[in-house]
Amino acid sequence: MKKSIFLKKLRMTTITTFRWYLALTFFIYGGAKIYPGQFPTGDFTYDSTKDSAMQLAWHFFGYSDTYNLFIAFGELTAALLLLIPRTATLGNIIYLPITVNITIIDYCFGIPALSISILLTCISISLLFLEYQKLKRIFFDAPVKVEWS
Repeated sequence: MKKSIFLKKLRMTTITTFRWYLALTFFIYGGAKIYPGQFPTGDFTYDSTKDSAMQLAWHFFGYSDTYNLFIAFGELTAALLLLIPRTATLGNIIYLPITVNITIIDYCFGIPALSISILLTCISISLLFLEYQKLKRIFFDAPVKVEWS
C-alpha cells in the first residue's frame, strides 16, 4: 500500500474514532442529566467548613431542572451531529465550548473528572486541526460566485 493512501486512511480512521468517542461520551453525560439526574435537586444548606466546592457546584447545577435540560440538550445535539458525517464538523464546533466550560468548572471546583474533561477538550481541538482545510474553505476562502442565466 502506498504511503499516501495509508496516511489518508489513518487520518480518516482517527477522525472517525475521535468523533464517535466524543459522541458516546456526551450521549452518556447528556442522558445522565435527564434521567435519573446527574445533579441533586431540592433545598440544601451549604457549610463552607464541611462541604466541598464540588458539592456547592453540584447543588447549583441541580437547582434548576430547566438548566439541566438545557445542558443535556446541548450535549445530546452535539453528540448526534458528530455521528452524522455531513454535520460532524458543526457538532464539534458546538461540542468544543461545552467541553471547555466543563473543564473550567472541573478545575475551579475541584471536580475529580478533570482529567476526562481535559481529554475531551484536547480531542475536540485535535478534530478542528485535522479538519483545518474544510474550516478554512468555509470561513476564510472567498465564496464562489454563481451566475444564474
